Amino acid sequence: MNILLTGAFGNLGSLVLEQLLNSGHQVSAFDIASPINRKIARSFNGKNGLTIIWGDIRNAEQVKALVQGQDAIIHVAAMIAPFSENNPQLAYDINVKGTQHLLDGIHEAGSKPLFIFTSSFAVYGYRQKDPPPRTLDEAVCATDHYSQHKIEGEQMVQALDSPWVILRLAGMVDARMRHSDKEQAKLGFRLAANNRIEYIHPKDAVTAIVHALERPEAHNKIHLIGGGKRCQVTHFDLLHTVLGAIGIQLTPADFGEQELYADWADTSESQRLLDFQHHSFADFKAESYHKFRFVRPFVRPFSSVIKFFMMKALGV
Repeated sequence: MNILLTGAFGNLGSLVLEQLLNSGHQVSAFDIASPINRKIARSFNGKNGLTIIWGDIRNAEQVKALVQGQDAIIHVAAMIAPFSENNPQLAYDINVKGTQHLLDGIHEAGSKPLFIFTSSFAVYGYRQKDPPPRTLDEAVCATDHYSQHKIEGEQMVQALDSPWVILRLAGMVDARMRHSDKEQAKLGFRLAANNRIEYIHPKDAVTAIVHALERPEAHNKIHLIGGGKRCQVTHFDLLHTVLGAIGIQLTPADFGEQELYADWADTSESQRLLDFQHHSFADFKAESYHKFRFVRPFVRPFSSVIKFFMMKALGV
């Protein structure tokens, strides 16, 4: 299958790319030529079936041309929060207009490739005060630029006259994450410790995407892609695991009061159709602690001091 993959060298995109190539697909990997993306792309050198295309999803003519001859388009590229809130016009141009450029390409091509759009649990808005789980029957609610962009994207995709799949992804992180930023870390400490968050291992998100390619019964539907009951945790659980793996111990008092627009969800129907839930939150914790097993003994004795200066540097 000929597949166009946007955001091909991001945290999720690079895993999707690896799985597509291992499955024998011909992949046009499209992304912006940042230094970190180029570094990640070099790890794919020599892979059969790969064509790397550097560009900008805001370039309508380039993007529309890439759609030609594709059997499927997997649209992962996006500017996420908090960056979307710091530069809303740029985020809109990437998240909404970039999606529209791909859809315009489909209309102009006259073909009917499958379009897989990665959305987010963020479309539910702030629902921590409502009893879980979130379901597909509930209305969406924009609470910031990012969630508004995803809602607009979903609406545009559902208007396609060719096959589509919308995957609303839960909170996602793993021990391998290579794209990180100070602003994301700062946001992590501003959020309330007891916010419910459904985790999904990136490898399971990839499985959902790849299975969506192969299973027509999953087409023209929205799917909730979370890890299930074994991955329904709190924000404290998540950040305490991430930092605890390197030896920094947290307490609920280290966190702010901001509400999180993620929640536990009913993923039973998505799991039935896409069969993707193969990792638990405990697996993520084990992977993280294993990766930093040689670092942790040296950091742990100085955890309080390191945490103090880290939070001061972040301004939280």
